[in-house]
Amino acid sequence: MMPSSDPALEQAFEYLFPLYEMARTRYNLIESPRNPGRLPPGRFQHRRLLADHRSRAVTTPNNDTLYSSTWLDLSCTTVMLSVPEIEDRYWSVAMIDVFTNNFAMLGCRLDEEGPLRVLLVGPAWQGNEPADARVIRAPSNDVWLLGRWLIDDANDAPAVHELQNAMRIEIRALDREPHPQRIAVGLSSDPANFLAVVNEMLGRNPVPAAEAPMLAQWSSLGVRPGATDAWETLSPDIQARWIAGIEAAHQPLQAGLSSGARRIGGWAFPPAALGNYGTDYRLRAAVALGGLAALEPVECLYLSRDEAADGQPLDGSHSYRMRVPAGGLPNDGFWSLSMYEVLADGRCFFVENPIGRYAVGDRSRGLVRNDDGTMDLWIARERPAAADPRAANWLPAPTGRFRLTLRAYLARPALLDGTAALPTLEQVD
Repeated sequence: MMPSSDPALEQAFEYLFPLYEMARTRYNLIESPRNPGRLPPGRFQHRRLLADHRSRAVTTPNNDTLYSSTWLDLSCTTVMLSVPEIEDRYWSVAMIDVFTNNFAMLGCRLDEEGPLRVLLVGPAWQGNEPADARVIRAPSNDVWLLGRWLIDDANDAPAVHELQNAMRIEIRALDREPHPQRIAVGLSSDPANFLAVVNEMLGRNPVPAAEAPMLAQWSSLGVRPGATDAWETLSPDIQARWIAGIEAAHQPLQAGLSSGARRIGGWAFPPAALGNYGTDYRLRAAVALGGLAALEPVECLYLSRDEAADGQPLDGSHSYRMRVPAGGLPNDGFWSLSMYEVLADGRCFFVENPIGRYAVGDRSRGLVRNDDGTMDLWIARERPAAADPRAANWLPAPTGRFRLTLRAYLARPALLDGTAALPTLEQVD
């Protein structure tokens, strides 16, 4: 009988899972034949519409910003990125390595309105720094650039599209050949595909030197950088360990953005390591499953909850009232509350609803406030009648289990440390 727990395998899986999810994102954007709009590295894919229930490429999307996304291969190129001047609007461009760390950030918090030029280079690059650009050295060859642009409504879209189009990438080839990603990404519950994918990514990208000995310990489990056929070389006993243990290895990750969180007023506050994880491999893997590409708290504070005040799971079979404090949340950007259905594997996505509302926040039009300045949001599966005063503030819920994520961009210190007043939630049916 196989043991119910396999600590070595679970540790390896936890460490490697973020690479698998990054490989999935990269493959789907630039390699997958199923994507007719796929683009090569260094070509921006600009999302022109806000994410909705059909947006399934990345877990826990937002409904506040348009995205601009591209992958870079810095093993064979350097990349000059130019960002235009951007006035009176939240914007950011995260630079994410294969382990999901935001190793560099451009945006209004650090660069104000711009414009700016940066040269991105790989970990092995040697060259002369240009006089007209800032140099950013990436820790991995594969880098995901993810731009976020605040949009108020459909009338604001043309202005955002103009900014997206004004971003420029100039690719400068080095004397090395590009190497496309060859292993199609399937399901992380398939151990053969999991090992093939992560080994390919490990072969493409250097591992932090301090972590190389740990990786070497997992060689007997088939973790071998570049060895995409490692599964076929494993003994039947090792294969059986993977088959028996890989589902259980997923379970600790399903906390998502709540992993390792402290709870204040029912809300899960993320650890300070969110977005730049260091050696917190559990947090890194959980966020890869439940909130891939999450920003650091200083950029965006993600508060989440999937329980009511009595500790019972949030569920669409009940109705809830959330009271937002007068004045909203203390931040220098904006805030929003998003509704997600939680799938069996822990990933979170918007749910289809009759009014196409996936989030509400400080920019939502038509919301009604109480006389004291507070605001009651009504969270329920059933739509209130048109004459019902709750209808204006209705946030539709799915049929079953759901999760709420409260985002505060450029949160002020009182919100970051948990001393600010937070929205309260109560079940009302």
